[in-house]
This record gives sequence, C-alpha cells and structure tokens, in this order.
Amino acid sequence: MADVETENRAFWAWDQYWRDGRLASCGGEGGAAYQAAITESWRAFFRALPEGSRILDVCTGNGAIARVAEDTARAQGIRFEIEAFDGAVIAASDPGGMIHFRSRVRAESLPYAEAAFDVVVGQYGLEYTAMEQSLPELARVSAPDCRVRLMTHAREGVVVELAGRQLGDARQVRASGIFEAARALAGARAGGTPESALQGMKDRYNETVRRLEQAAAASVEPEIYSNVCGVLTHALSNQARVGAEPVLNKIREAVDNVDAHEARLSAMQDAALDEAGARALADRIAGLWRHEVRVEAARRGDDTLFGWIIESRA
Repeated sequence: MADVETENRAFWAWDQYWRDGRLASCGGEGGAAYQAAITESWRAFFRALPEGSRILDVCTGNGAIARVAEDTARAQGIRFEIEAFDGAVIAASDPGGMIHFRSRVRAESLPYAEAAFDVVVGQYGLEYTAMEQSLPELARVSAPDCRVRLMTHAREGVVVELAGRQLGDARQVRASGIFEAARALAGARAGGTPESALQGMKDRYNETVRRLEQAAAASVEPEIYSNVCGVLTHALSNQARVGAEPVLNKIREAVDNVDAHEARLSAMQDAALDEAGARALADRIAGLWRHEVRVEAARRGDDTLFGWIIESRA
C-alpha cells in the first residue's frame, strides 16, 4: 500500500492539472487545444493509417492526440481502436467512441499484451518517464510493423524557455510571504484579536499584495499573481461570515496549486531534450523497433522551435 501511495504522489501535480479538463500540457501553447499547425501534422499522420489500426497514445493527458486520431478516422469514414493511458488521474472520457482512456497506468509497466498495437504515439509525455524501462515496454506491446511517432519538448525551444520564466513567477509568489501573511491574519481573527490590534497584520498583507501586483506588470504569467491575490483577499474578506476554517482551507488550496504548478514546470525543464538527446532517443527507438527513425524540428508558423518529432518508418 505504501508503494502505491508513493507512486500516486509522484503524479500529484498532474492530477491537479488534468482534473480541470485541460487538453494541452504546456504553457504558451494553448490551454484548450494544441496549435493548428501541430494538430494538422498529426492529422496527416493519422490519415495515412488503415482501417482498424490499433493505436496506443502514451501519457495521453486529457487525450488531445487521441481525439485528433478519432476525429481523423471519422472524417474518413473509418474506425481506429485507440488506447490512451496516463500515470495521472485524468478527466477524459469518450463514451461510445473509439477511445478507451485509462488513469494510473505507468509507461514503465504496461497492462497490455505483446504485439497489441500497430501504432504508438505520444506528445509531451514519454520524456517524463524512466525511458530505460518505458521504451522496452512500448516495444514489447508493439506489433512487428508498428509505426512510432512522438513529439517531445525541446530544451532549446520556446515552450521550455517560457516555462522557465513562469517558474520564476511561481517562486516569486511563494517567496513573497503572502501565504504566511494571510494565514497569520486569519488566525489572529479566529483568536478573537480586536480589529484595532490587527492593523499591523492587515498592513503587512496589503503591502505584500501591492508588491505582487507590481511584479505582475513585468511578468510573463501575470495570472498567477492576480489569481493568488484575488483568492486570498476574497477569502479573508468573507471570514466574518463563513468562519476561519474555510478561509484557512482556501489558503492551503492556493498553496497546493502554486506548488503543483511549480512541480510541473520543473518537471518540464528536467524532461526536455536537446537535439543530441532527441537523436539519442531516435537511435534507441530504431534499435528496439528495428525501423529507420527520423528526427525533425517542430516549429511554429514563425519558425520558432518548440519540440522534436521522432518518427519511425516501418
């Protein structure tokens, strides 16, 4: 039981993220869906697959790529069999559709039979896994002529660069003392401290809010500042009506959200591949699947690098 709890804790930051129904996992690339150019490259890939292809979507998140596969099949009047898994608890579902979503499945230990899939795909997921274990597992469940197409984060790319700046914002919020100031004020009020004696605490809290509002003006992610300040200020302003416990719970929730955001951004930086890493991954895939594998830079319409496409040729 302890091992299961430890394993689940490792996915806590992603549980927090996917529970809101997001499709995309990377800051700056769209919270509702991936950019049109990325989606179209996936559509082109899926259009080339035959009727009945068995597809495995690795670390699916809330199913952005699995849904592109399903939509492409429907547009062609055919069906795919799509398994989409993630180590986190995901909010995705597809009742009556082509996709079977599974939560709490690790790429390093897959619950699928050998040679179960004709196609293995994934976007911004495989690089987060322990690839010494996950790659052989994926090869095990791949049919002999299985096609592989993966998109990974590029360490030199705009998404990771943006994540670094967002990480700085999250850490600035954490270090500002706003949570401690809010907690102290709520606790003093709960203890019956007269309002006249609370003025110093209120001044410290308001000054922290003011500094964070100033920081937001120069931030790449001003929402993190406005969200935290707004949530805490609203909670404190309602303490006389709702009591201390809901206010303290809201403060804890805000802390957890910032911690989870920071954990995701740190994980992205750690997982991202430079070009040499992407080519080494391609070589590893070529050896396991015994296919020719190419590496291509994934770029936005303005030619800005954001990822690596690693694709096998059966």
